[in-house]
Amino acid sequence: MPKITANKVSFKHPKFAPLTLDFTFKKAFANEQSTELLLFLLNTFLAEKLKSPIKKVSIINSEQLGKTRLNRNAVFDVYCEDASGARFIVEVQVDKQEHFIRRTFYYLCMIISNLAKKGKKYDFNIPKLYSISFLDFDLDFGKNCTEVVQHLSIRNDKHPEVSYDMLQMTFVILPRFNKTESECKTVMDKILFAFKNGHKLKKAPKSFREKELRDIFSIAEISNFTESELYKYEAIMRNEYDQRAILAYAKKEGEVIGETRGLKKGILQTAKNMLAKGFSVADVLKATNLPREQVRALKRA
Repeated sequence: MPKITANKVSFKHPKFAPLTLDFTFKKAFANEQSTELLLFLLNTFLAEKLKSPIKKVSIINSEQLGKTRLNRNAVFDVYCEDASGARFIVEVQVDKQEHFIRRTFYYLCMIISNLAKKGKKYDFNIPKLYSISFLDFDLDFGKNCTEVVQHLSIRNDKHPEVSYDMLQMTFVILPRFNKTESECKTVMDKILFAFKNGHKLKKAPKSFREKELRDIFSIAEISNFTESELYKYEAIMRNEYDQRAILAYAKKEGEVIGETRGLKKGILQTAKNMLAKGFSVADVLKATNLPREQVRALKRA
C-alpha cells in the first residue's frame, strides 16, 4: 500500500502485484517467447466451448485499426490465433464501463471486418472468434444469471439448442467469486482466487500445486521484477493512487456542493474547483464524467 511522504508517494510493496493490473497480466500471459500460461488460461475458461484443447497459439498484433481515422482503435491485452486460424482475445478490465458487452461486441465486429478476405469474391468464411474478459466489476446478465463465468453466443431463438460457433464471448465476473483458498478444488477456482486475492497474500498457497499456477505467482512476485519492471510498476501504482485520490476529492467536493446547489450545479462547481487547484482536464473528466468540450470551456473561462 502507498504511504504519503512530504512531496511524493513512496511504496511499501506487497508480496505480489495484482494480476488484474494490465502490466502484470501482460507479463504473465502475453509472453511471445512462452505461451504455456496463455494456453493454460484459454483451455481452462473455454473448456466447455472447445471441441478439443488448444495445443499451440501465436501472439499477433494486439491493435485492430478502424476503417478510417475517425474510427476508434481497439487495443487488447492479448490477441492470438491457434493452428486452425481461430482467433482469441483476452483482456482484463478494472474500471467499470457502461455497455461493456456492446463494447466487446463492437470490437469483435471490427476484427471480423478485418479478417474477411477482400477482393472480387468477398469471402465470408471467417475463422472462429473467442473473447475472454476478466472484469473487476459486476454486469447484469439478467435474472438468475449469477454465475461467475458467463458465456454469450449466437443462438436460434426458437431452438436455443442450436448455436453458431463463429462468435463466442466469455465474461469472468471476479466480484462474484467468494471461495476461500481451502474451497478451491478446481483449476478454474484456483485461477479465480489468484486473480481476486493474489496481491493480498504473503506467499503462494501450498495447495496450488499445478506448475502453471506456481509460475503465475512467480511472475507476479515483485521481488522477481527487473529494475526496469519495478520502475514501471511503481509508476503505474503511483498513477493508480493519484486517480483514487482525485476521485475521493471529487466525491467529497461534490457532496458538499451538491447538498446546497443541486447535483448538476454541484458537478460543474466541482470541475471548476478542480481546475482552479491545478488538476488536468483528463483528471476532471475522469472525476466528473462531464463532456470534454465543456471541461475545456471551463478551463478557458
